[in-house]
Amino acid sequence: MRQTQAVALVLILGGLGYAFWALYSLPPLQLSHEQATPAPSQTNPLAPVKKTIDITLPAISAEPAPVNIAADNVPPVSALPEVSDNEPYVPPISPSSPTPAYHGDLADHQAYLAHQSAQVVQMKQDYIAAVDKKVARLEALLTKGVRHQLPPEQLQEARDKIRGLRAMQAQLRRELAQ
Repeated sequence: MRQTQAVALVLILGGLGYAFWALYSLPPLQLSHEQATPAPSQTNPLAPVKKTIDITLPAISAEPAPVNIAADNVPPVSALPEVSDNEPYVPPISPSSPTPAYHGDLADHQAYLAHQSAQVVQMKQDYIAAVDKKVARLEALLTKGVRHQLPPEQLQEARDKIRGLRAMQAQLRRELAQ
């Protein structure tokens, strides 16, 4: 047995010994007679379940509510990727490309700042390129949601996500243009 293992064993056994001593030295727990006797069960037996009546409420309108989709951002349905009802979405898996390491002189602060700036520009360009694929997927899901008459809150959430992605894409394009 190595010395570190022996020291660890002594410390563990010493700690356990101290814990047992502390528990043993505590005074015994004093309970009154009322505390020691269990309370009688307060539960009543269940009543038999009565048969419920099935009530069907009439619909206010036989037609679904109109859905307002902004026509400026939605491509035709034929151009959208097909979203299958049966298969779950699995994002494309590709080997990640490692970010290029800085090979210059670390004492040259300006060169390192230029390297960091190039990395930021590349990240913004990658985001701009990825937005189009993500928006196409969200728009396909949105049209599927409209077709399946999802609640308006969920449809609005998808529209808000699409709008946010497009806004960030436009902002990054403006930043890169400067």
